[in-house]
Amino acid sequence: MAANKTILTVVLLGLVAAAGYWFFSHGHREGAADEKAGATSSTALGDESSDAAQTAPLGSSTSGAVLADLAKRYQCPGTNMDCANNPNVASSEKEALWLVEHGYPTLDQIRDLNSKSTAEYEADYKRTGSKVAQTLWAFSLSTNDQVEKATAVLGQGLQQGNIFAYYVLSDIYMRQPDLANLTTSAGYMRGAYLAGDAKAGTIYAQKFGHLSPPEHANADKVAFEYFTKLGKGKNYPRP
Repeated sequence: MAANKTILTVVLLGLVAAAGYWFFSHGHREGAADEKAGATSSTALGDESSDAAQTAPLGSSTSGAVLADLAKRYQCPGTNMDCANNPNVASSEKEALWLVEHGYPTLDQIRDLNSKSTAEYEADYKRTGSKVAQTLWAFSLSTNDQVEKATAVLGQGLQQGNIFAYYVLSDIYMRQPDLANLTTSAGYMRGAYLAGDAKAGTIYAQKFGHLSPPEHANADKVAFEYFTKLGKGKNYPRP
């Protein structure tokens, strides 16, 4: 089981086209404002945080300190990774906030997926309501032979504006033997593009560019169905 979990985590890292691991620093931060920013952004990301920070909302009024902390967590790791096309990397504070609001974990969170149990991830989500925590819970479910429940959690996420759920569902329907369906997998990836993530278009071309014109047409039909029925036709343009 441990070996299978390791393999599946590597697969999930492949999902975000990570050419290397990113170890961002959690060094000492001076000042009460910076400490509060760290706690608030940790809550948004589904991490452990103080009770006071758990109710702190993110949005247009989010403080500059919080946005700066989020941008640091989603910044390019500075390796040979193709950061311009990596869906889990942000080039601005505004884009980092968008990633949090739509369920995109940091590369570090994906790398450390096995550091918590599925029950802990579920508790994180139920405590914070974070879409990132929701994604991590679904990740953990899928790597622990609970794929059916993972797809249910992700389906709920789509209805709530979790765009990264399209990516994870696409990967599940490509790699899980019992569910493998290329058209369905391609459809979910196209769904992420329709929902507003322009980077999903590049990922689609990389993963499904080999499909025939009829297969692309079928994927488009599937994508539109998922986008309108599960995603409620809502579009959230990525900054």
